[in-house]
Amino acid sequence: MRRFVSTITLTLLCCSPVAAERSSAKATAVPIIYTTDLYHPHDDPDDHFDLVTLFSLSEFDVRAVVFDLGKRGANRPGIVALRQIMHISGRTVPYATGLTANLRSRDDGAEQQPDAAQAGVRLILKALRESRERVAVFCTGSLRDVAAAYNRSPDLFEAKVGRLYINAGHSGSGREWNVGLDPHAYVRMLRSRLPTYWVPCFGIDGYESLWEFRQGDVLDAAPQALQNFFIYALTKASPESRDPLAALKEAPLENIKQKIWKQQRKMWCTAAFLHAAARTNPTFSFKDTHVQLDDAGVTQIVSSDKGIEILTFHQDDPAAYAPTMRETLRDLFGQWNGIP
Repeated sequence: MRRFVSTITLTLLCCSPVAAERSSAKATAVPIIYTTDLYHPHDDPDDHFDLVTLFSLSEFDVRAVVFDLGKRGANRPGIVALRQIMHISGRTVPYATGLTANLRSRDDGAEQQPDAAQAGVRLILKALRESRERVAVFCTGSLRDVAAAYNRSPDLFEAKVGRLYINAGHSGSGREWNVGLDPHAYVRMLRSRLPTYWVPCFGIDGYESLWEFRQGDVLDAAPQALQNFFIYALTKASPESRDPLAALKEAPLENIKQKIWKQQRKMWCTAAFLHAAARTNPTFSFKDTHVQLDDAGVTQIVSSDKGIEILTFHQDDPAAYAPTMRETLRDLFGQWNGIP
């Protein structure tokens, strides 16, 4: 049923202190485009924790969510998870599924791929065109859709992208999963002229973002709806047999909950989210480094001036890094108030 609001009601709302405060917060929020290889059923549910982190940070104005598919995710984009989080948060954001085939070369705009696979690239370009402010582009998984969009309109990216976060790679020349998903896309964006913040997943000398925690240490603080969100994801529940929204309100089975709570979870993107939201944290920083990058996407931080110059994530206090990230997630997840 449609609901209509009178002009008087709208006028009163816009003039109220609460509405003015929300409007001001919206005006100062960081516009962000988020690309993610979030699947349901999942490959690695760190993406579900990242999705909740994205929606937990009030500093963000989410302009688009693009599901990075490729062949692995072509039939299982994590739309179920996004709809659940939109329902819990009471927010609606534009979303689309992305390209299903890798780029053929570093300058490929992927226009030859089927029309059904173009929605993600189109949404990225639309969000950039419509933004009056510079946008943070935050990439997890491959950079396939972002690279294709950049190749189609590099001038638009240079005019509208304030920061590009690349959560992928290895700082010590090792092989890393996300790079292998589409090496052409990874190399293209690392060599772009954009203000890039590189977040290598693994590496040497503190240049890696990996941290780990016990799931219950974070999820214990979350309200039931959010706990049910993770139980639904981690048990790989089928939307055909179990309604995703109804499941958010159910009383969880204690034996299943306790099994999930005991599991360890590796994470990579939490600190980069905090940085994009301008939340200061003494355990990490981005350092100006020189990186050798070959055409296959192999990266190695070097001391000389060879290679590309790029801001690279670094753990400044490795002993405090993981505990601080854990407590940050616990606080963020604990602030949710359940289903509106």
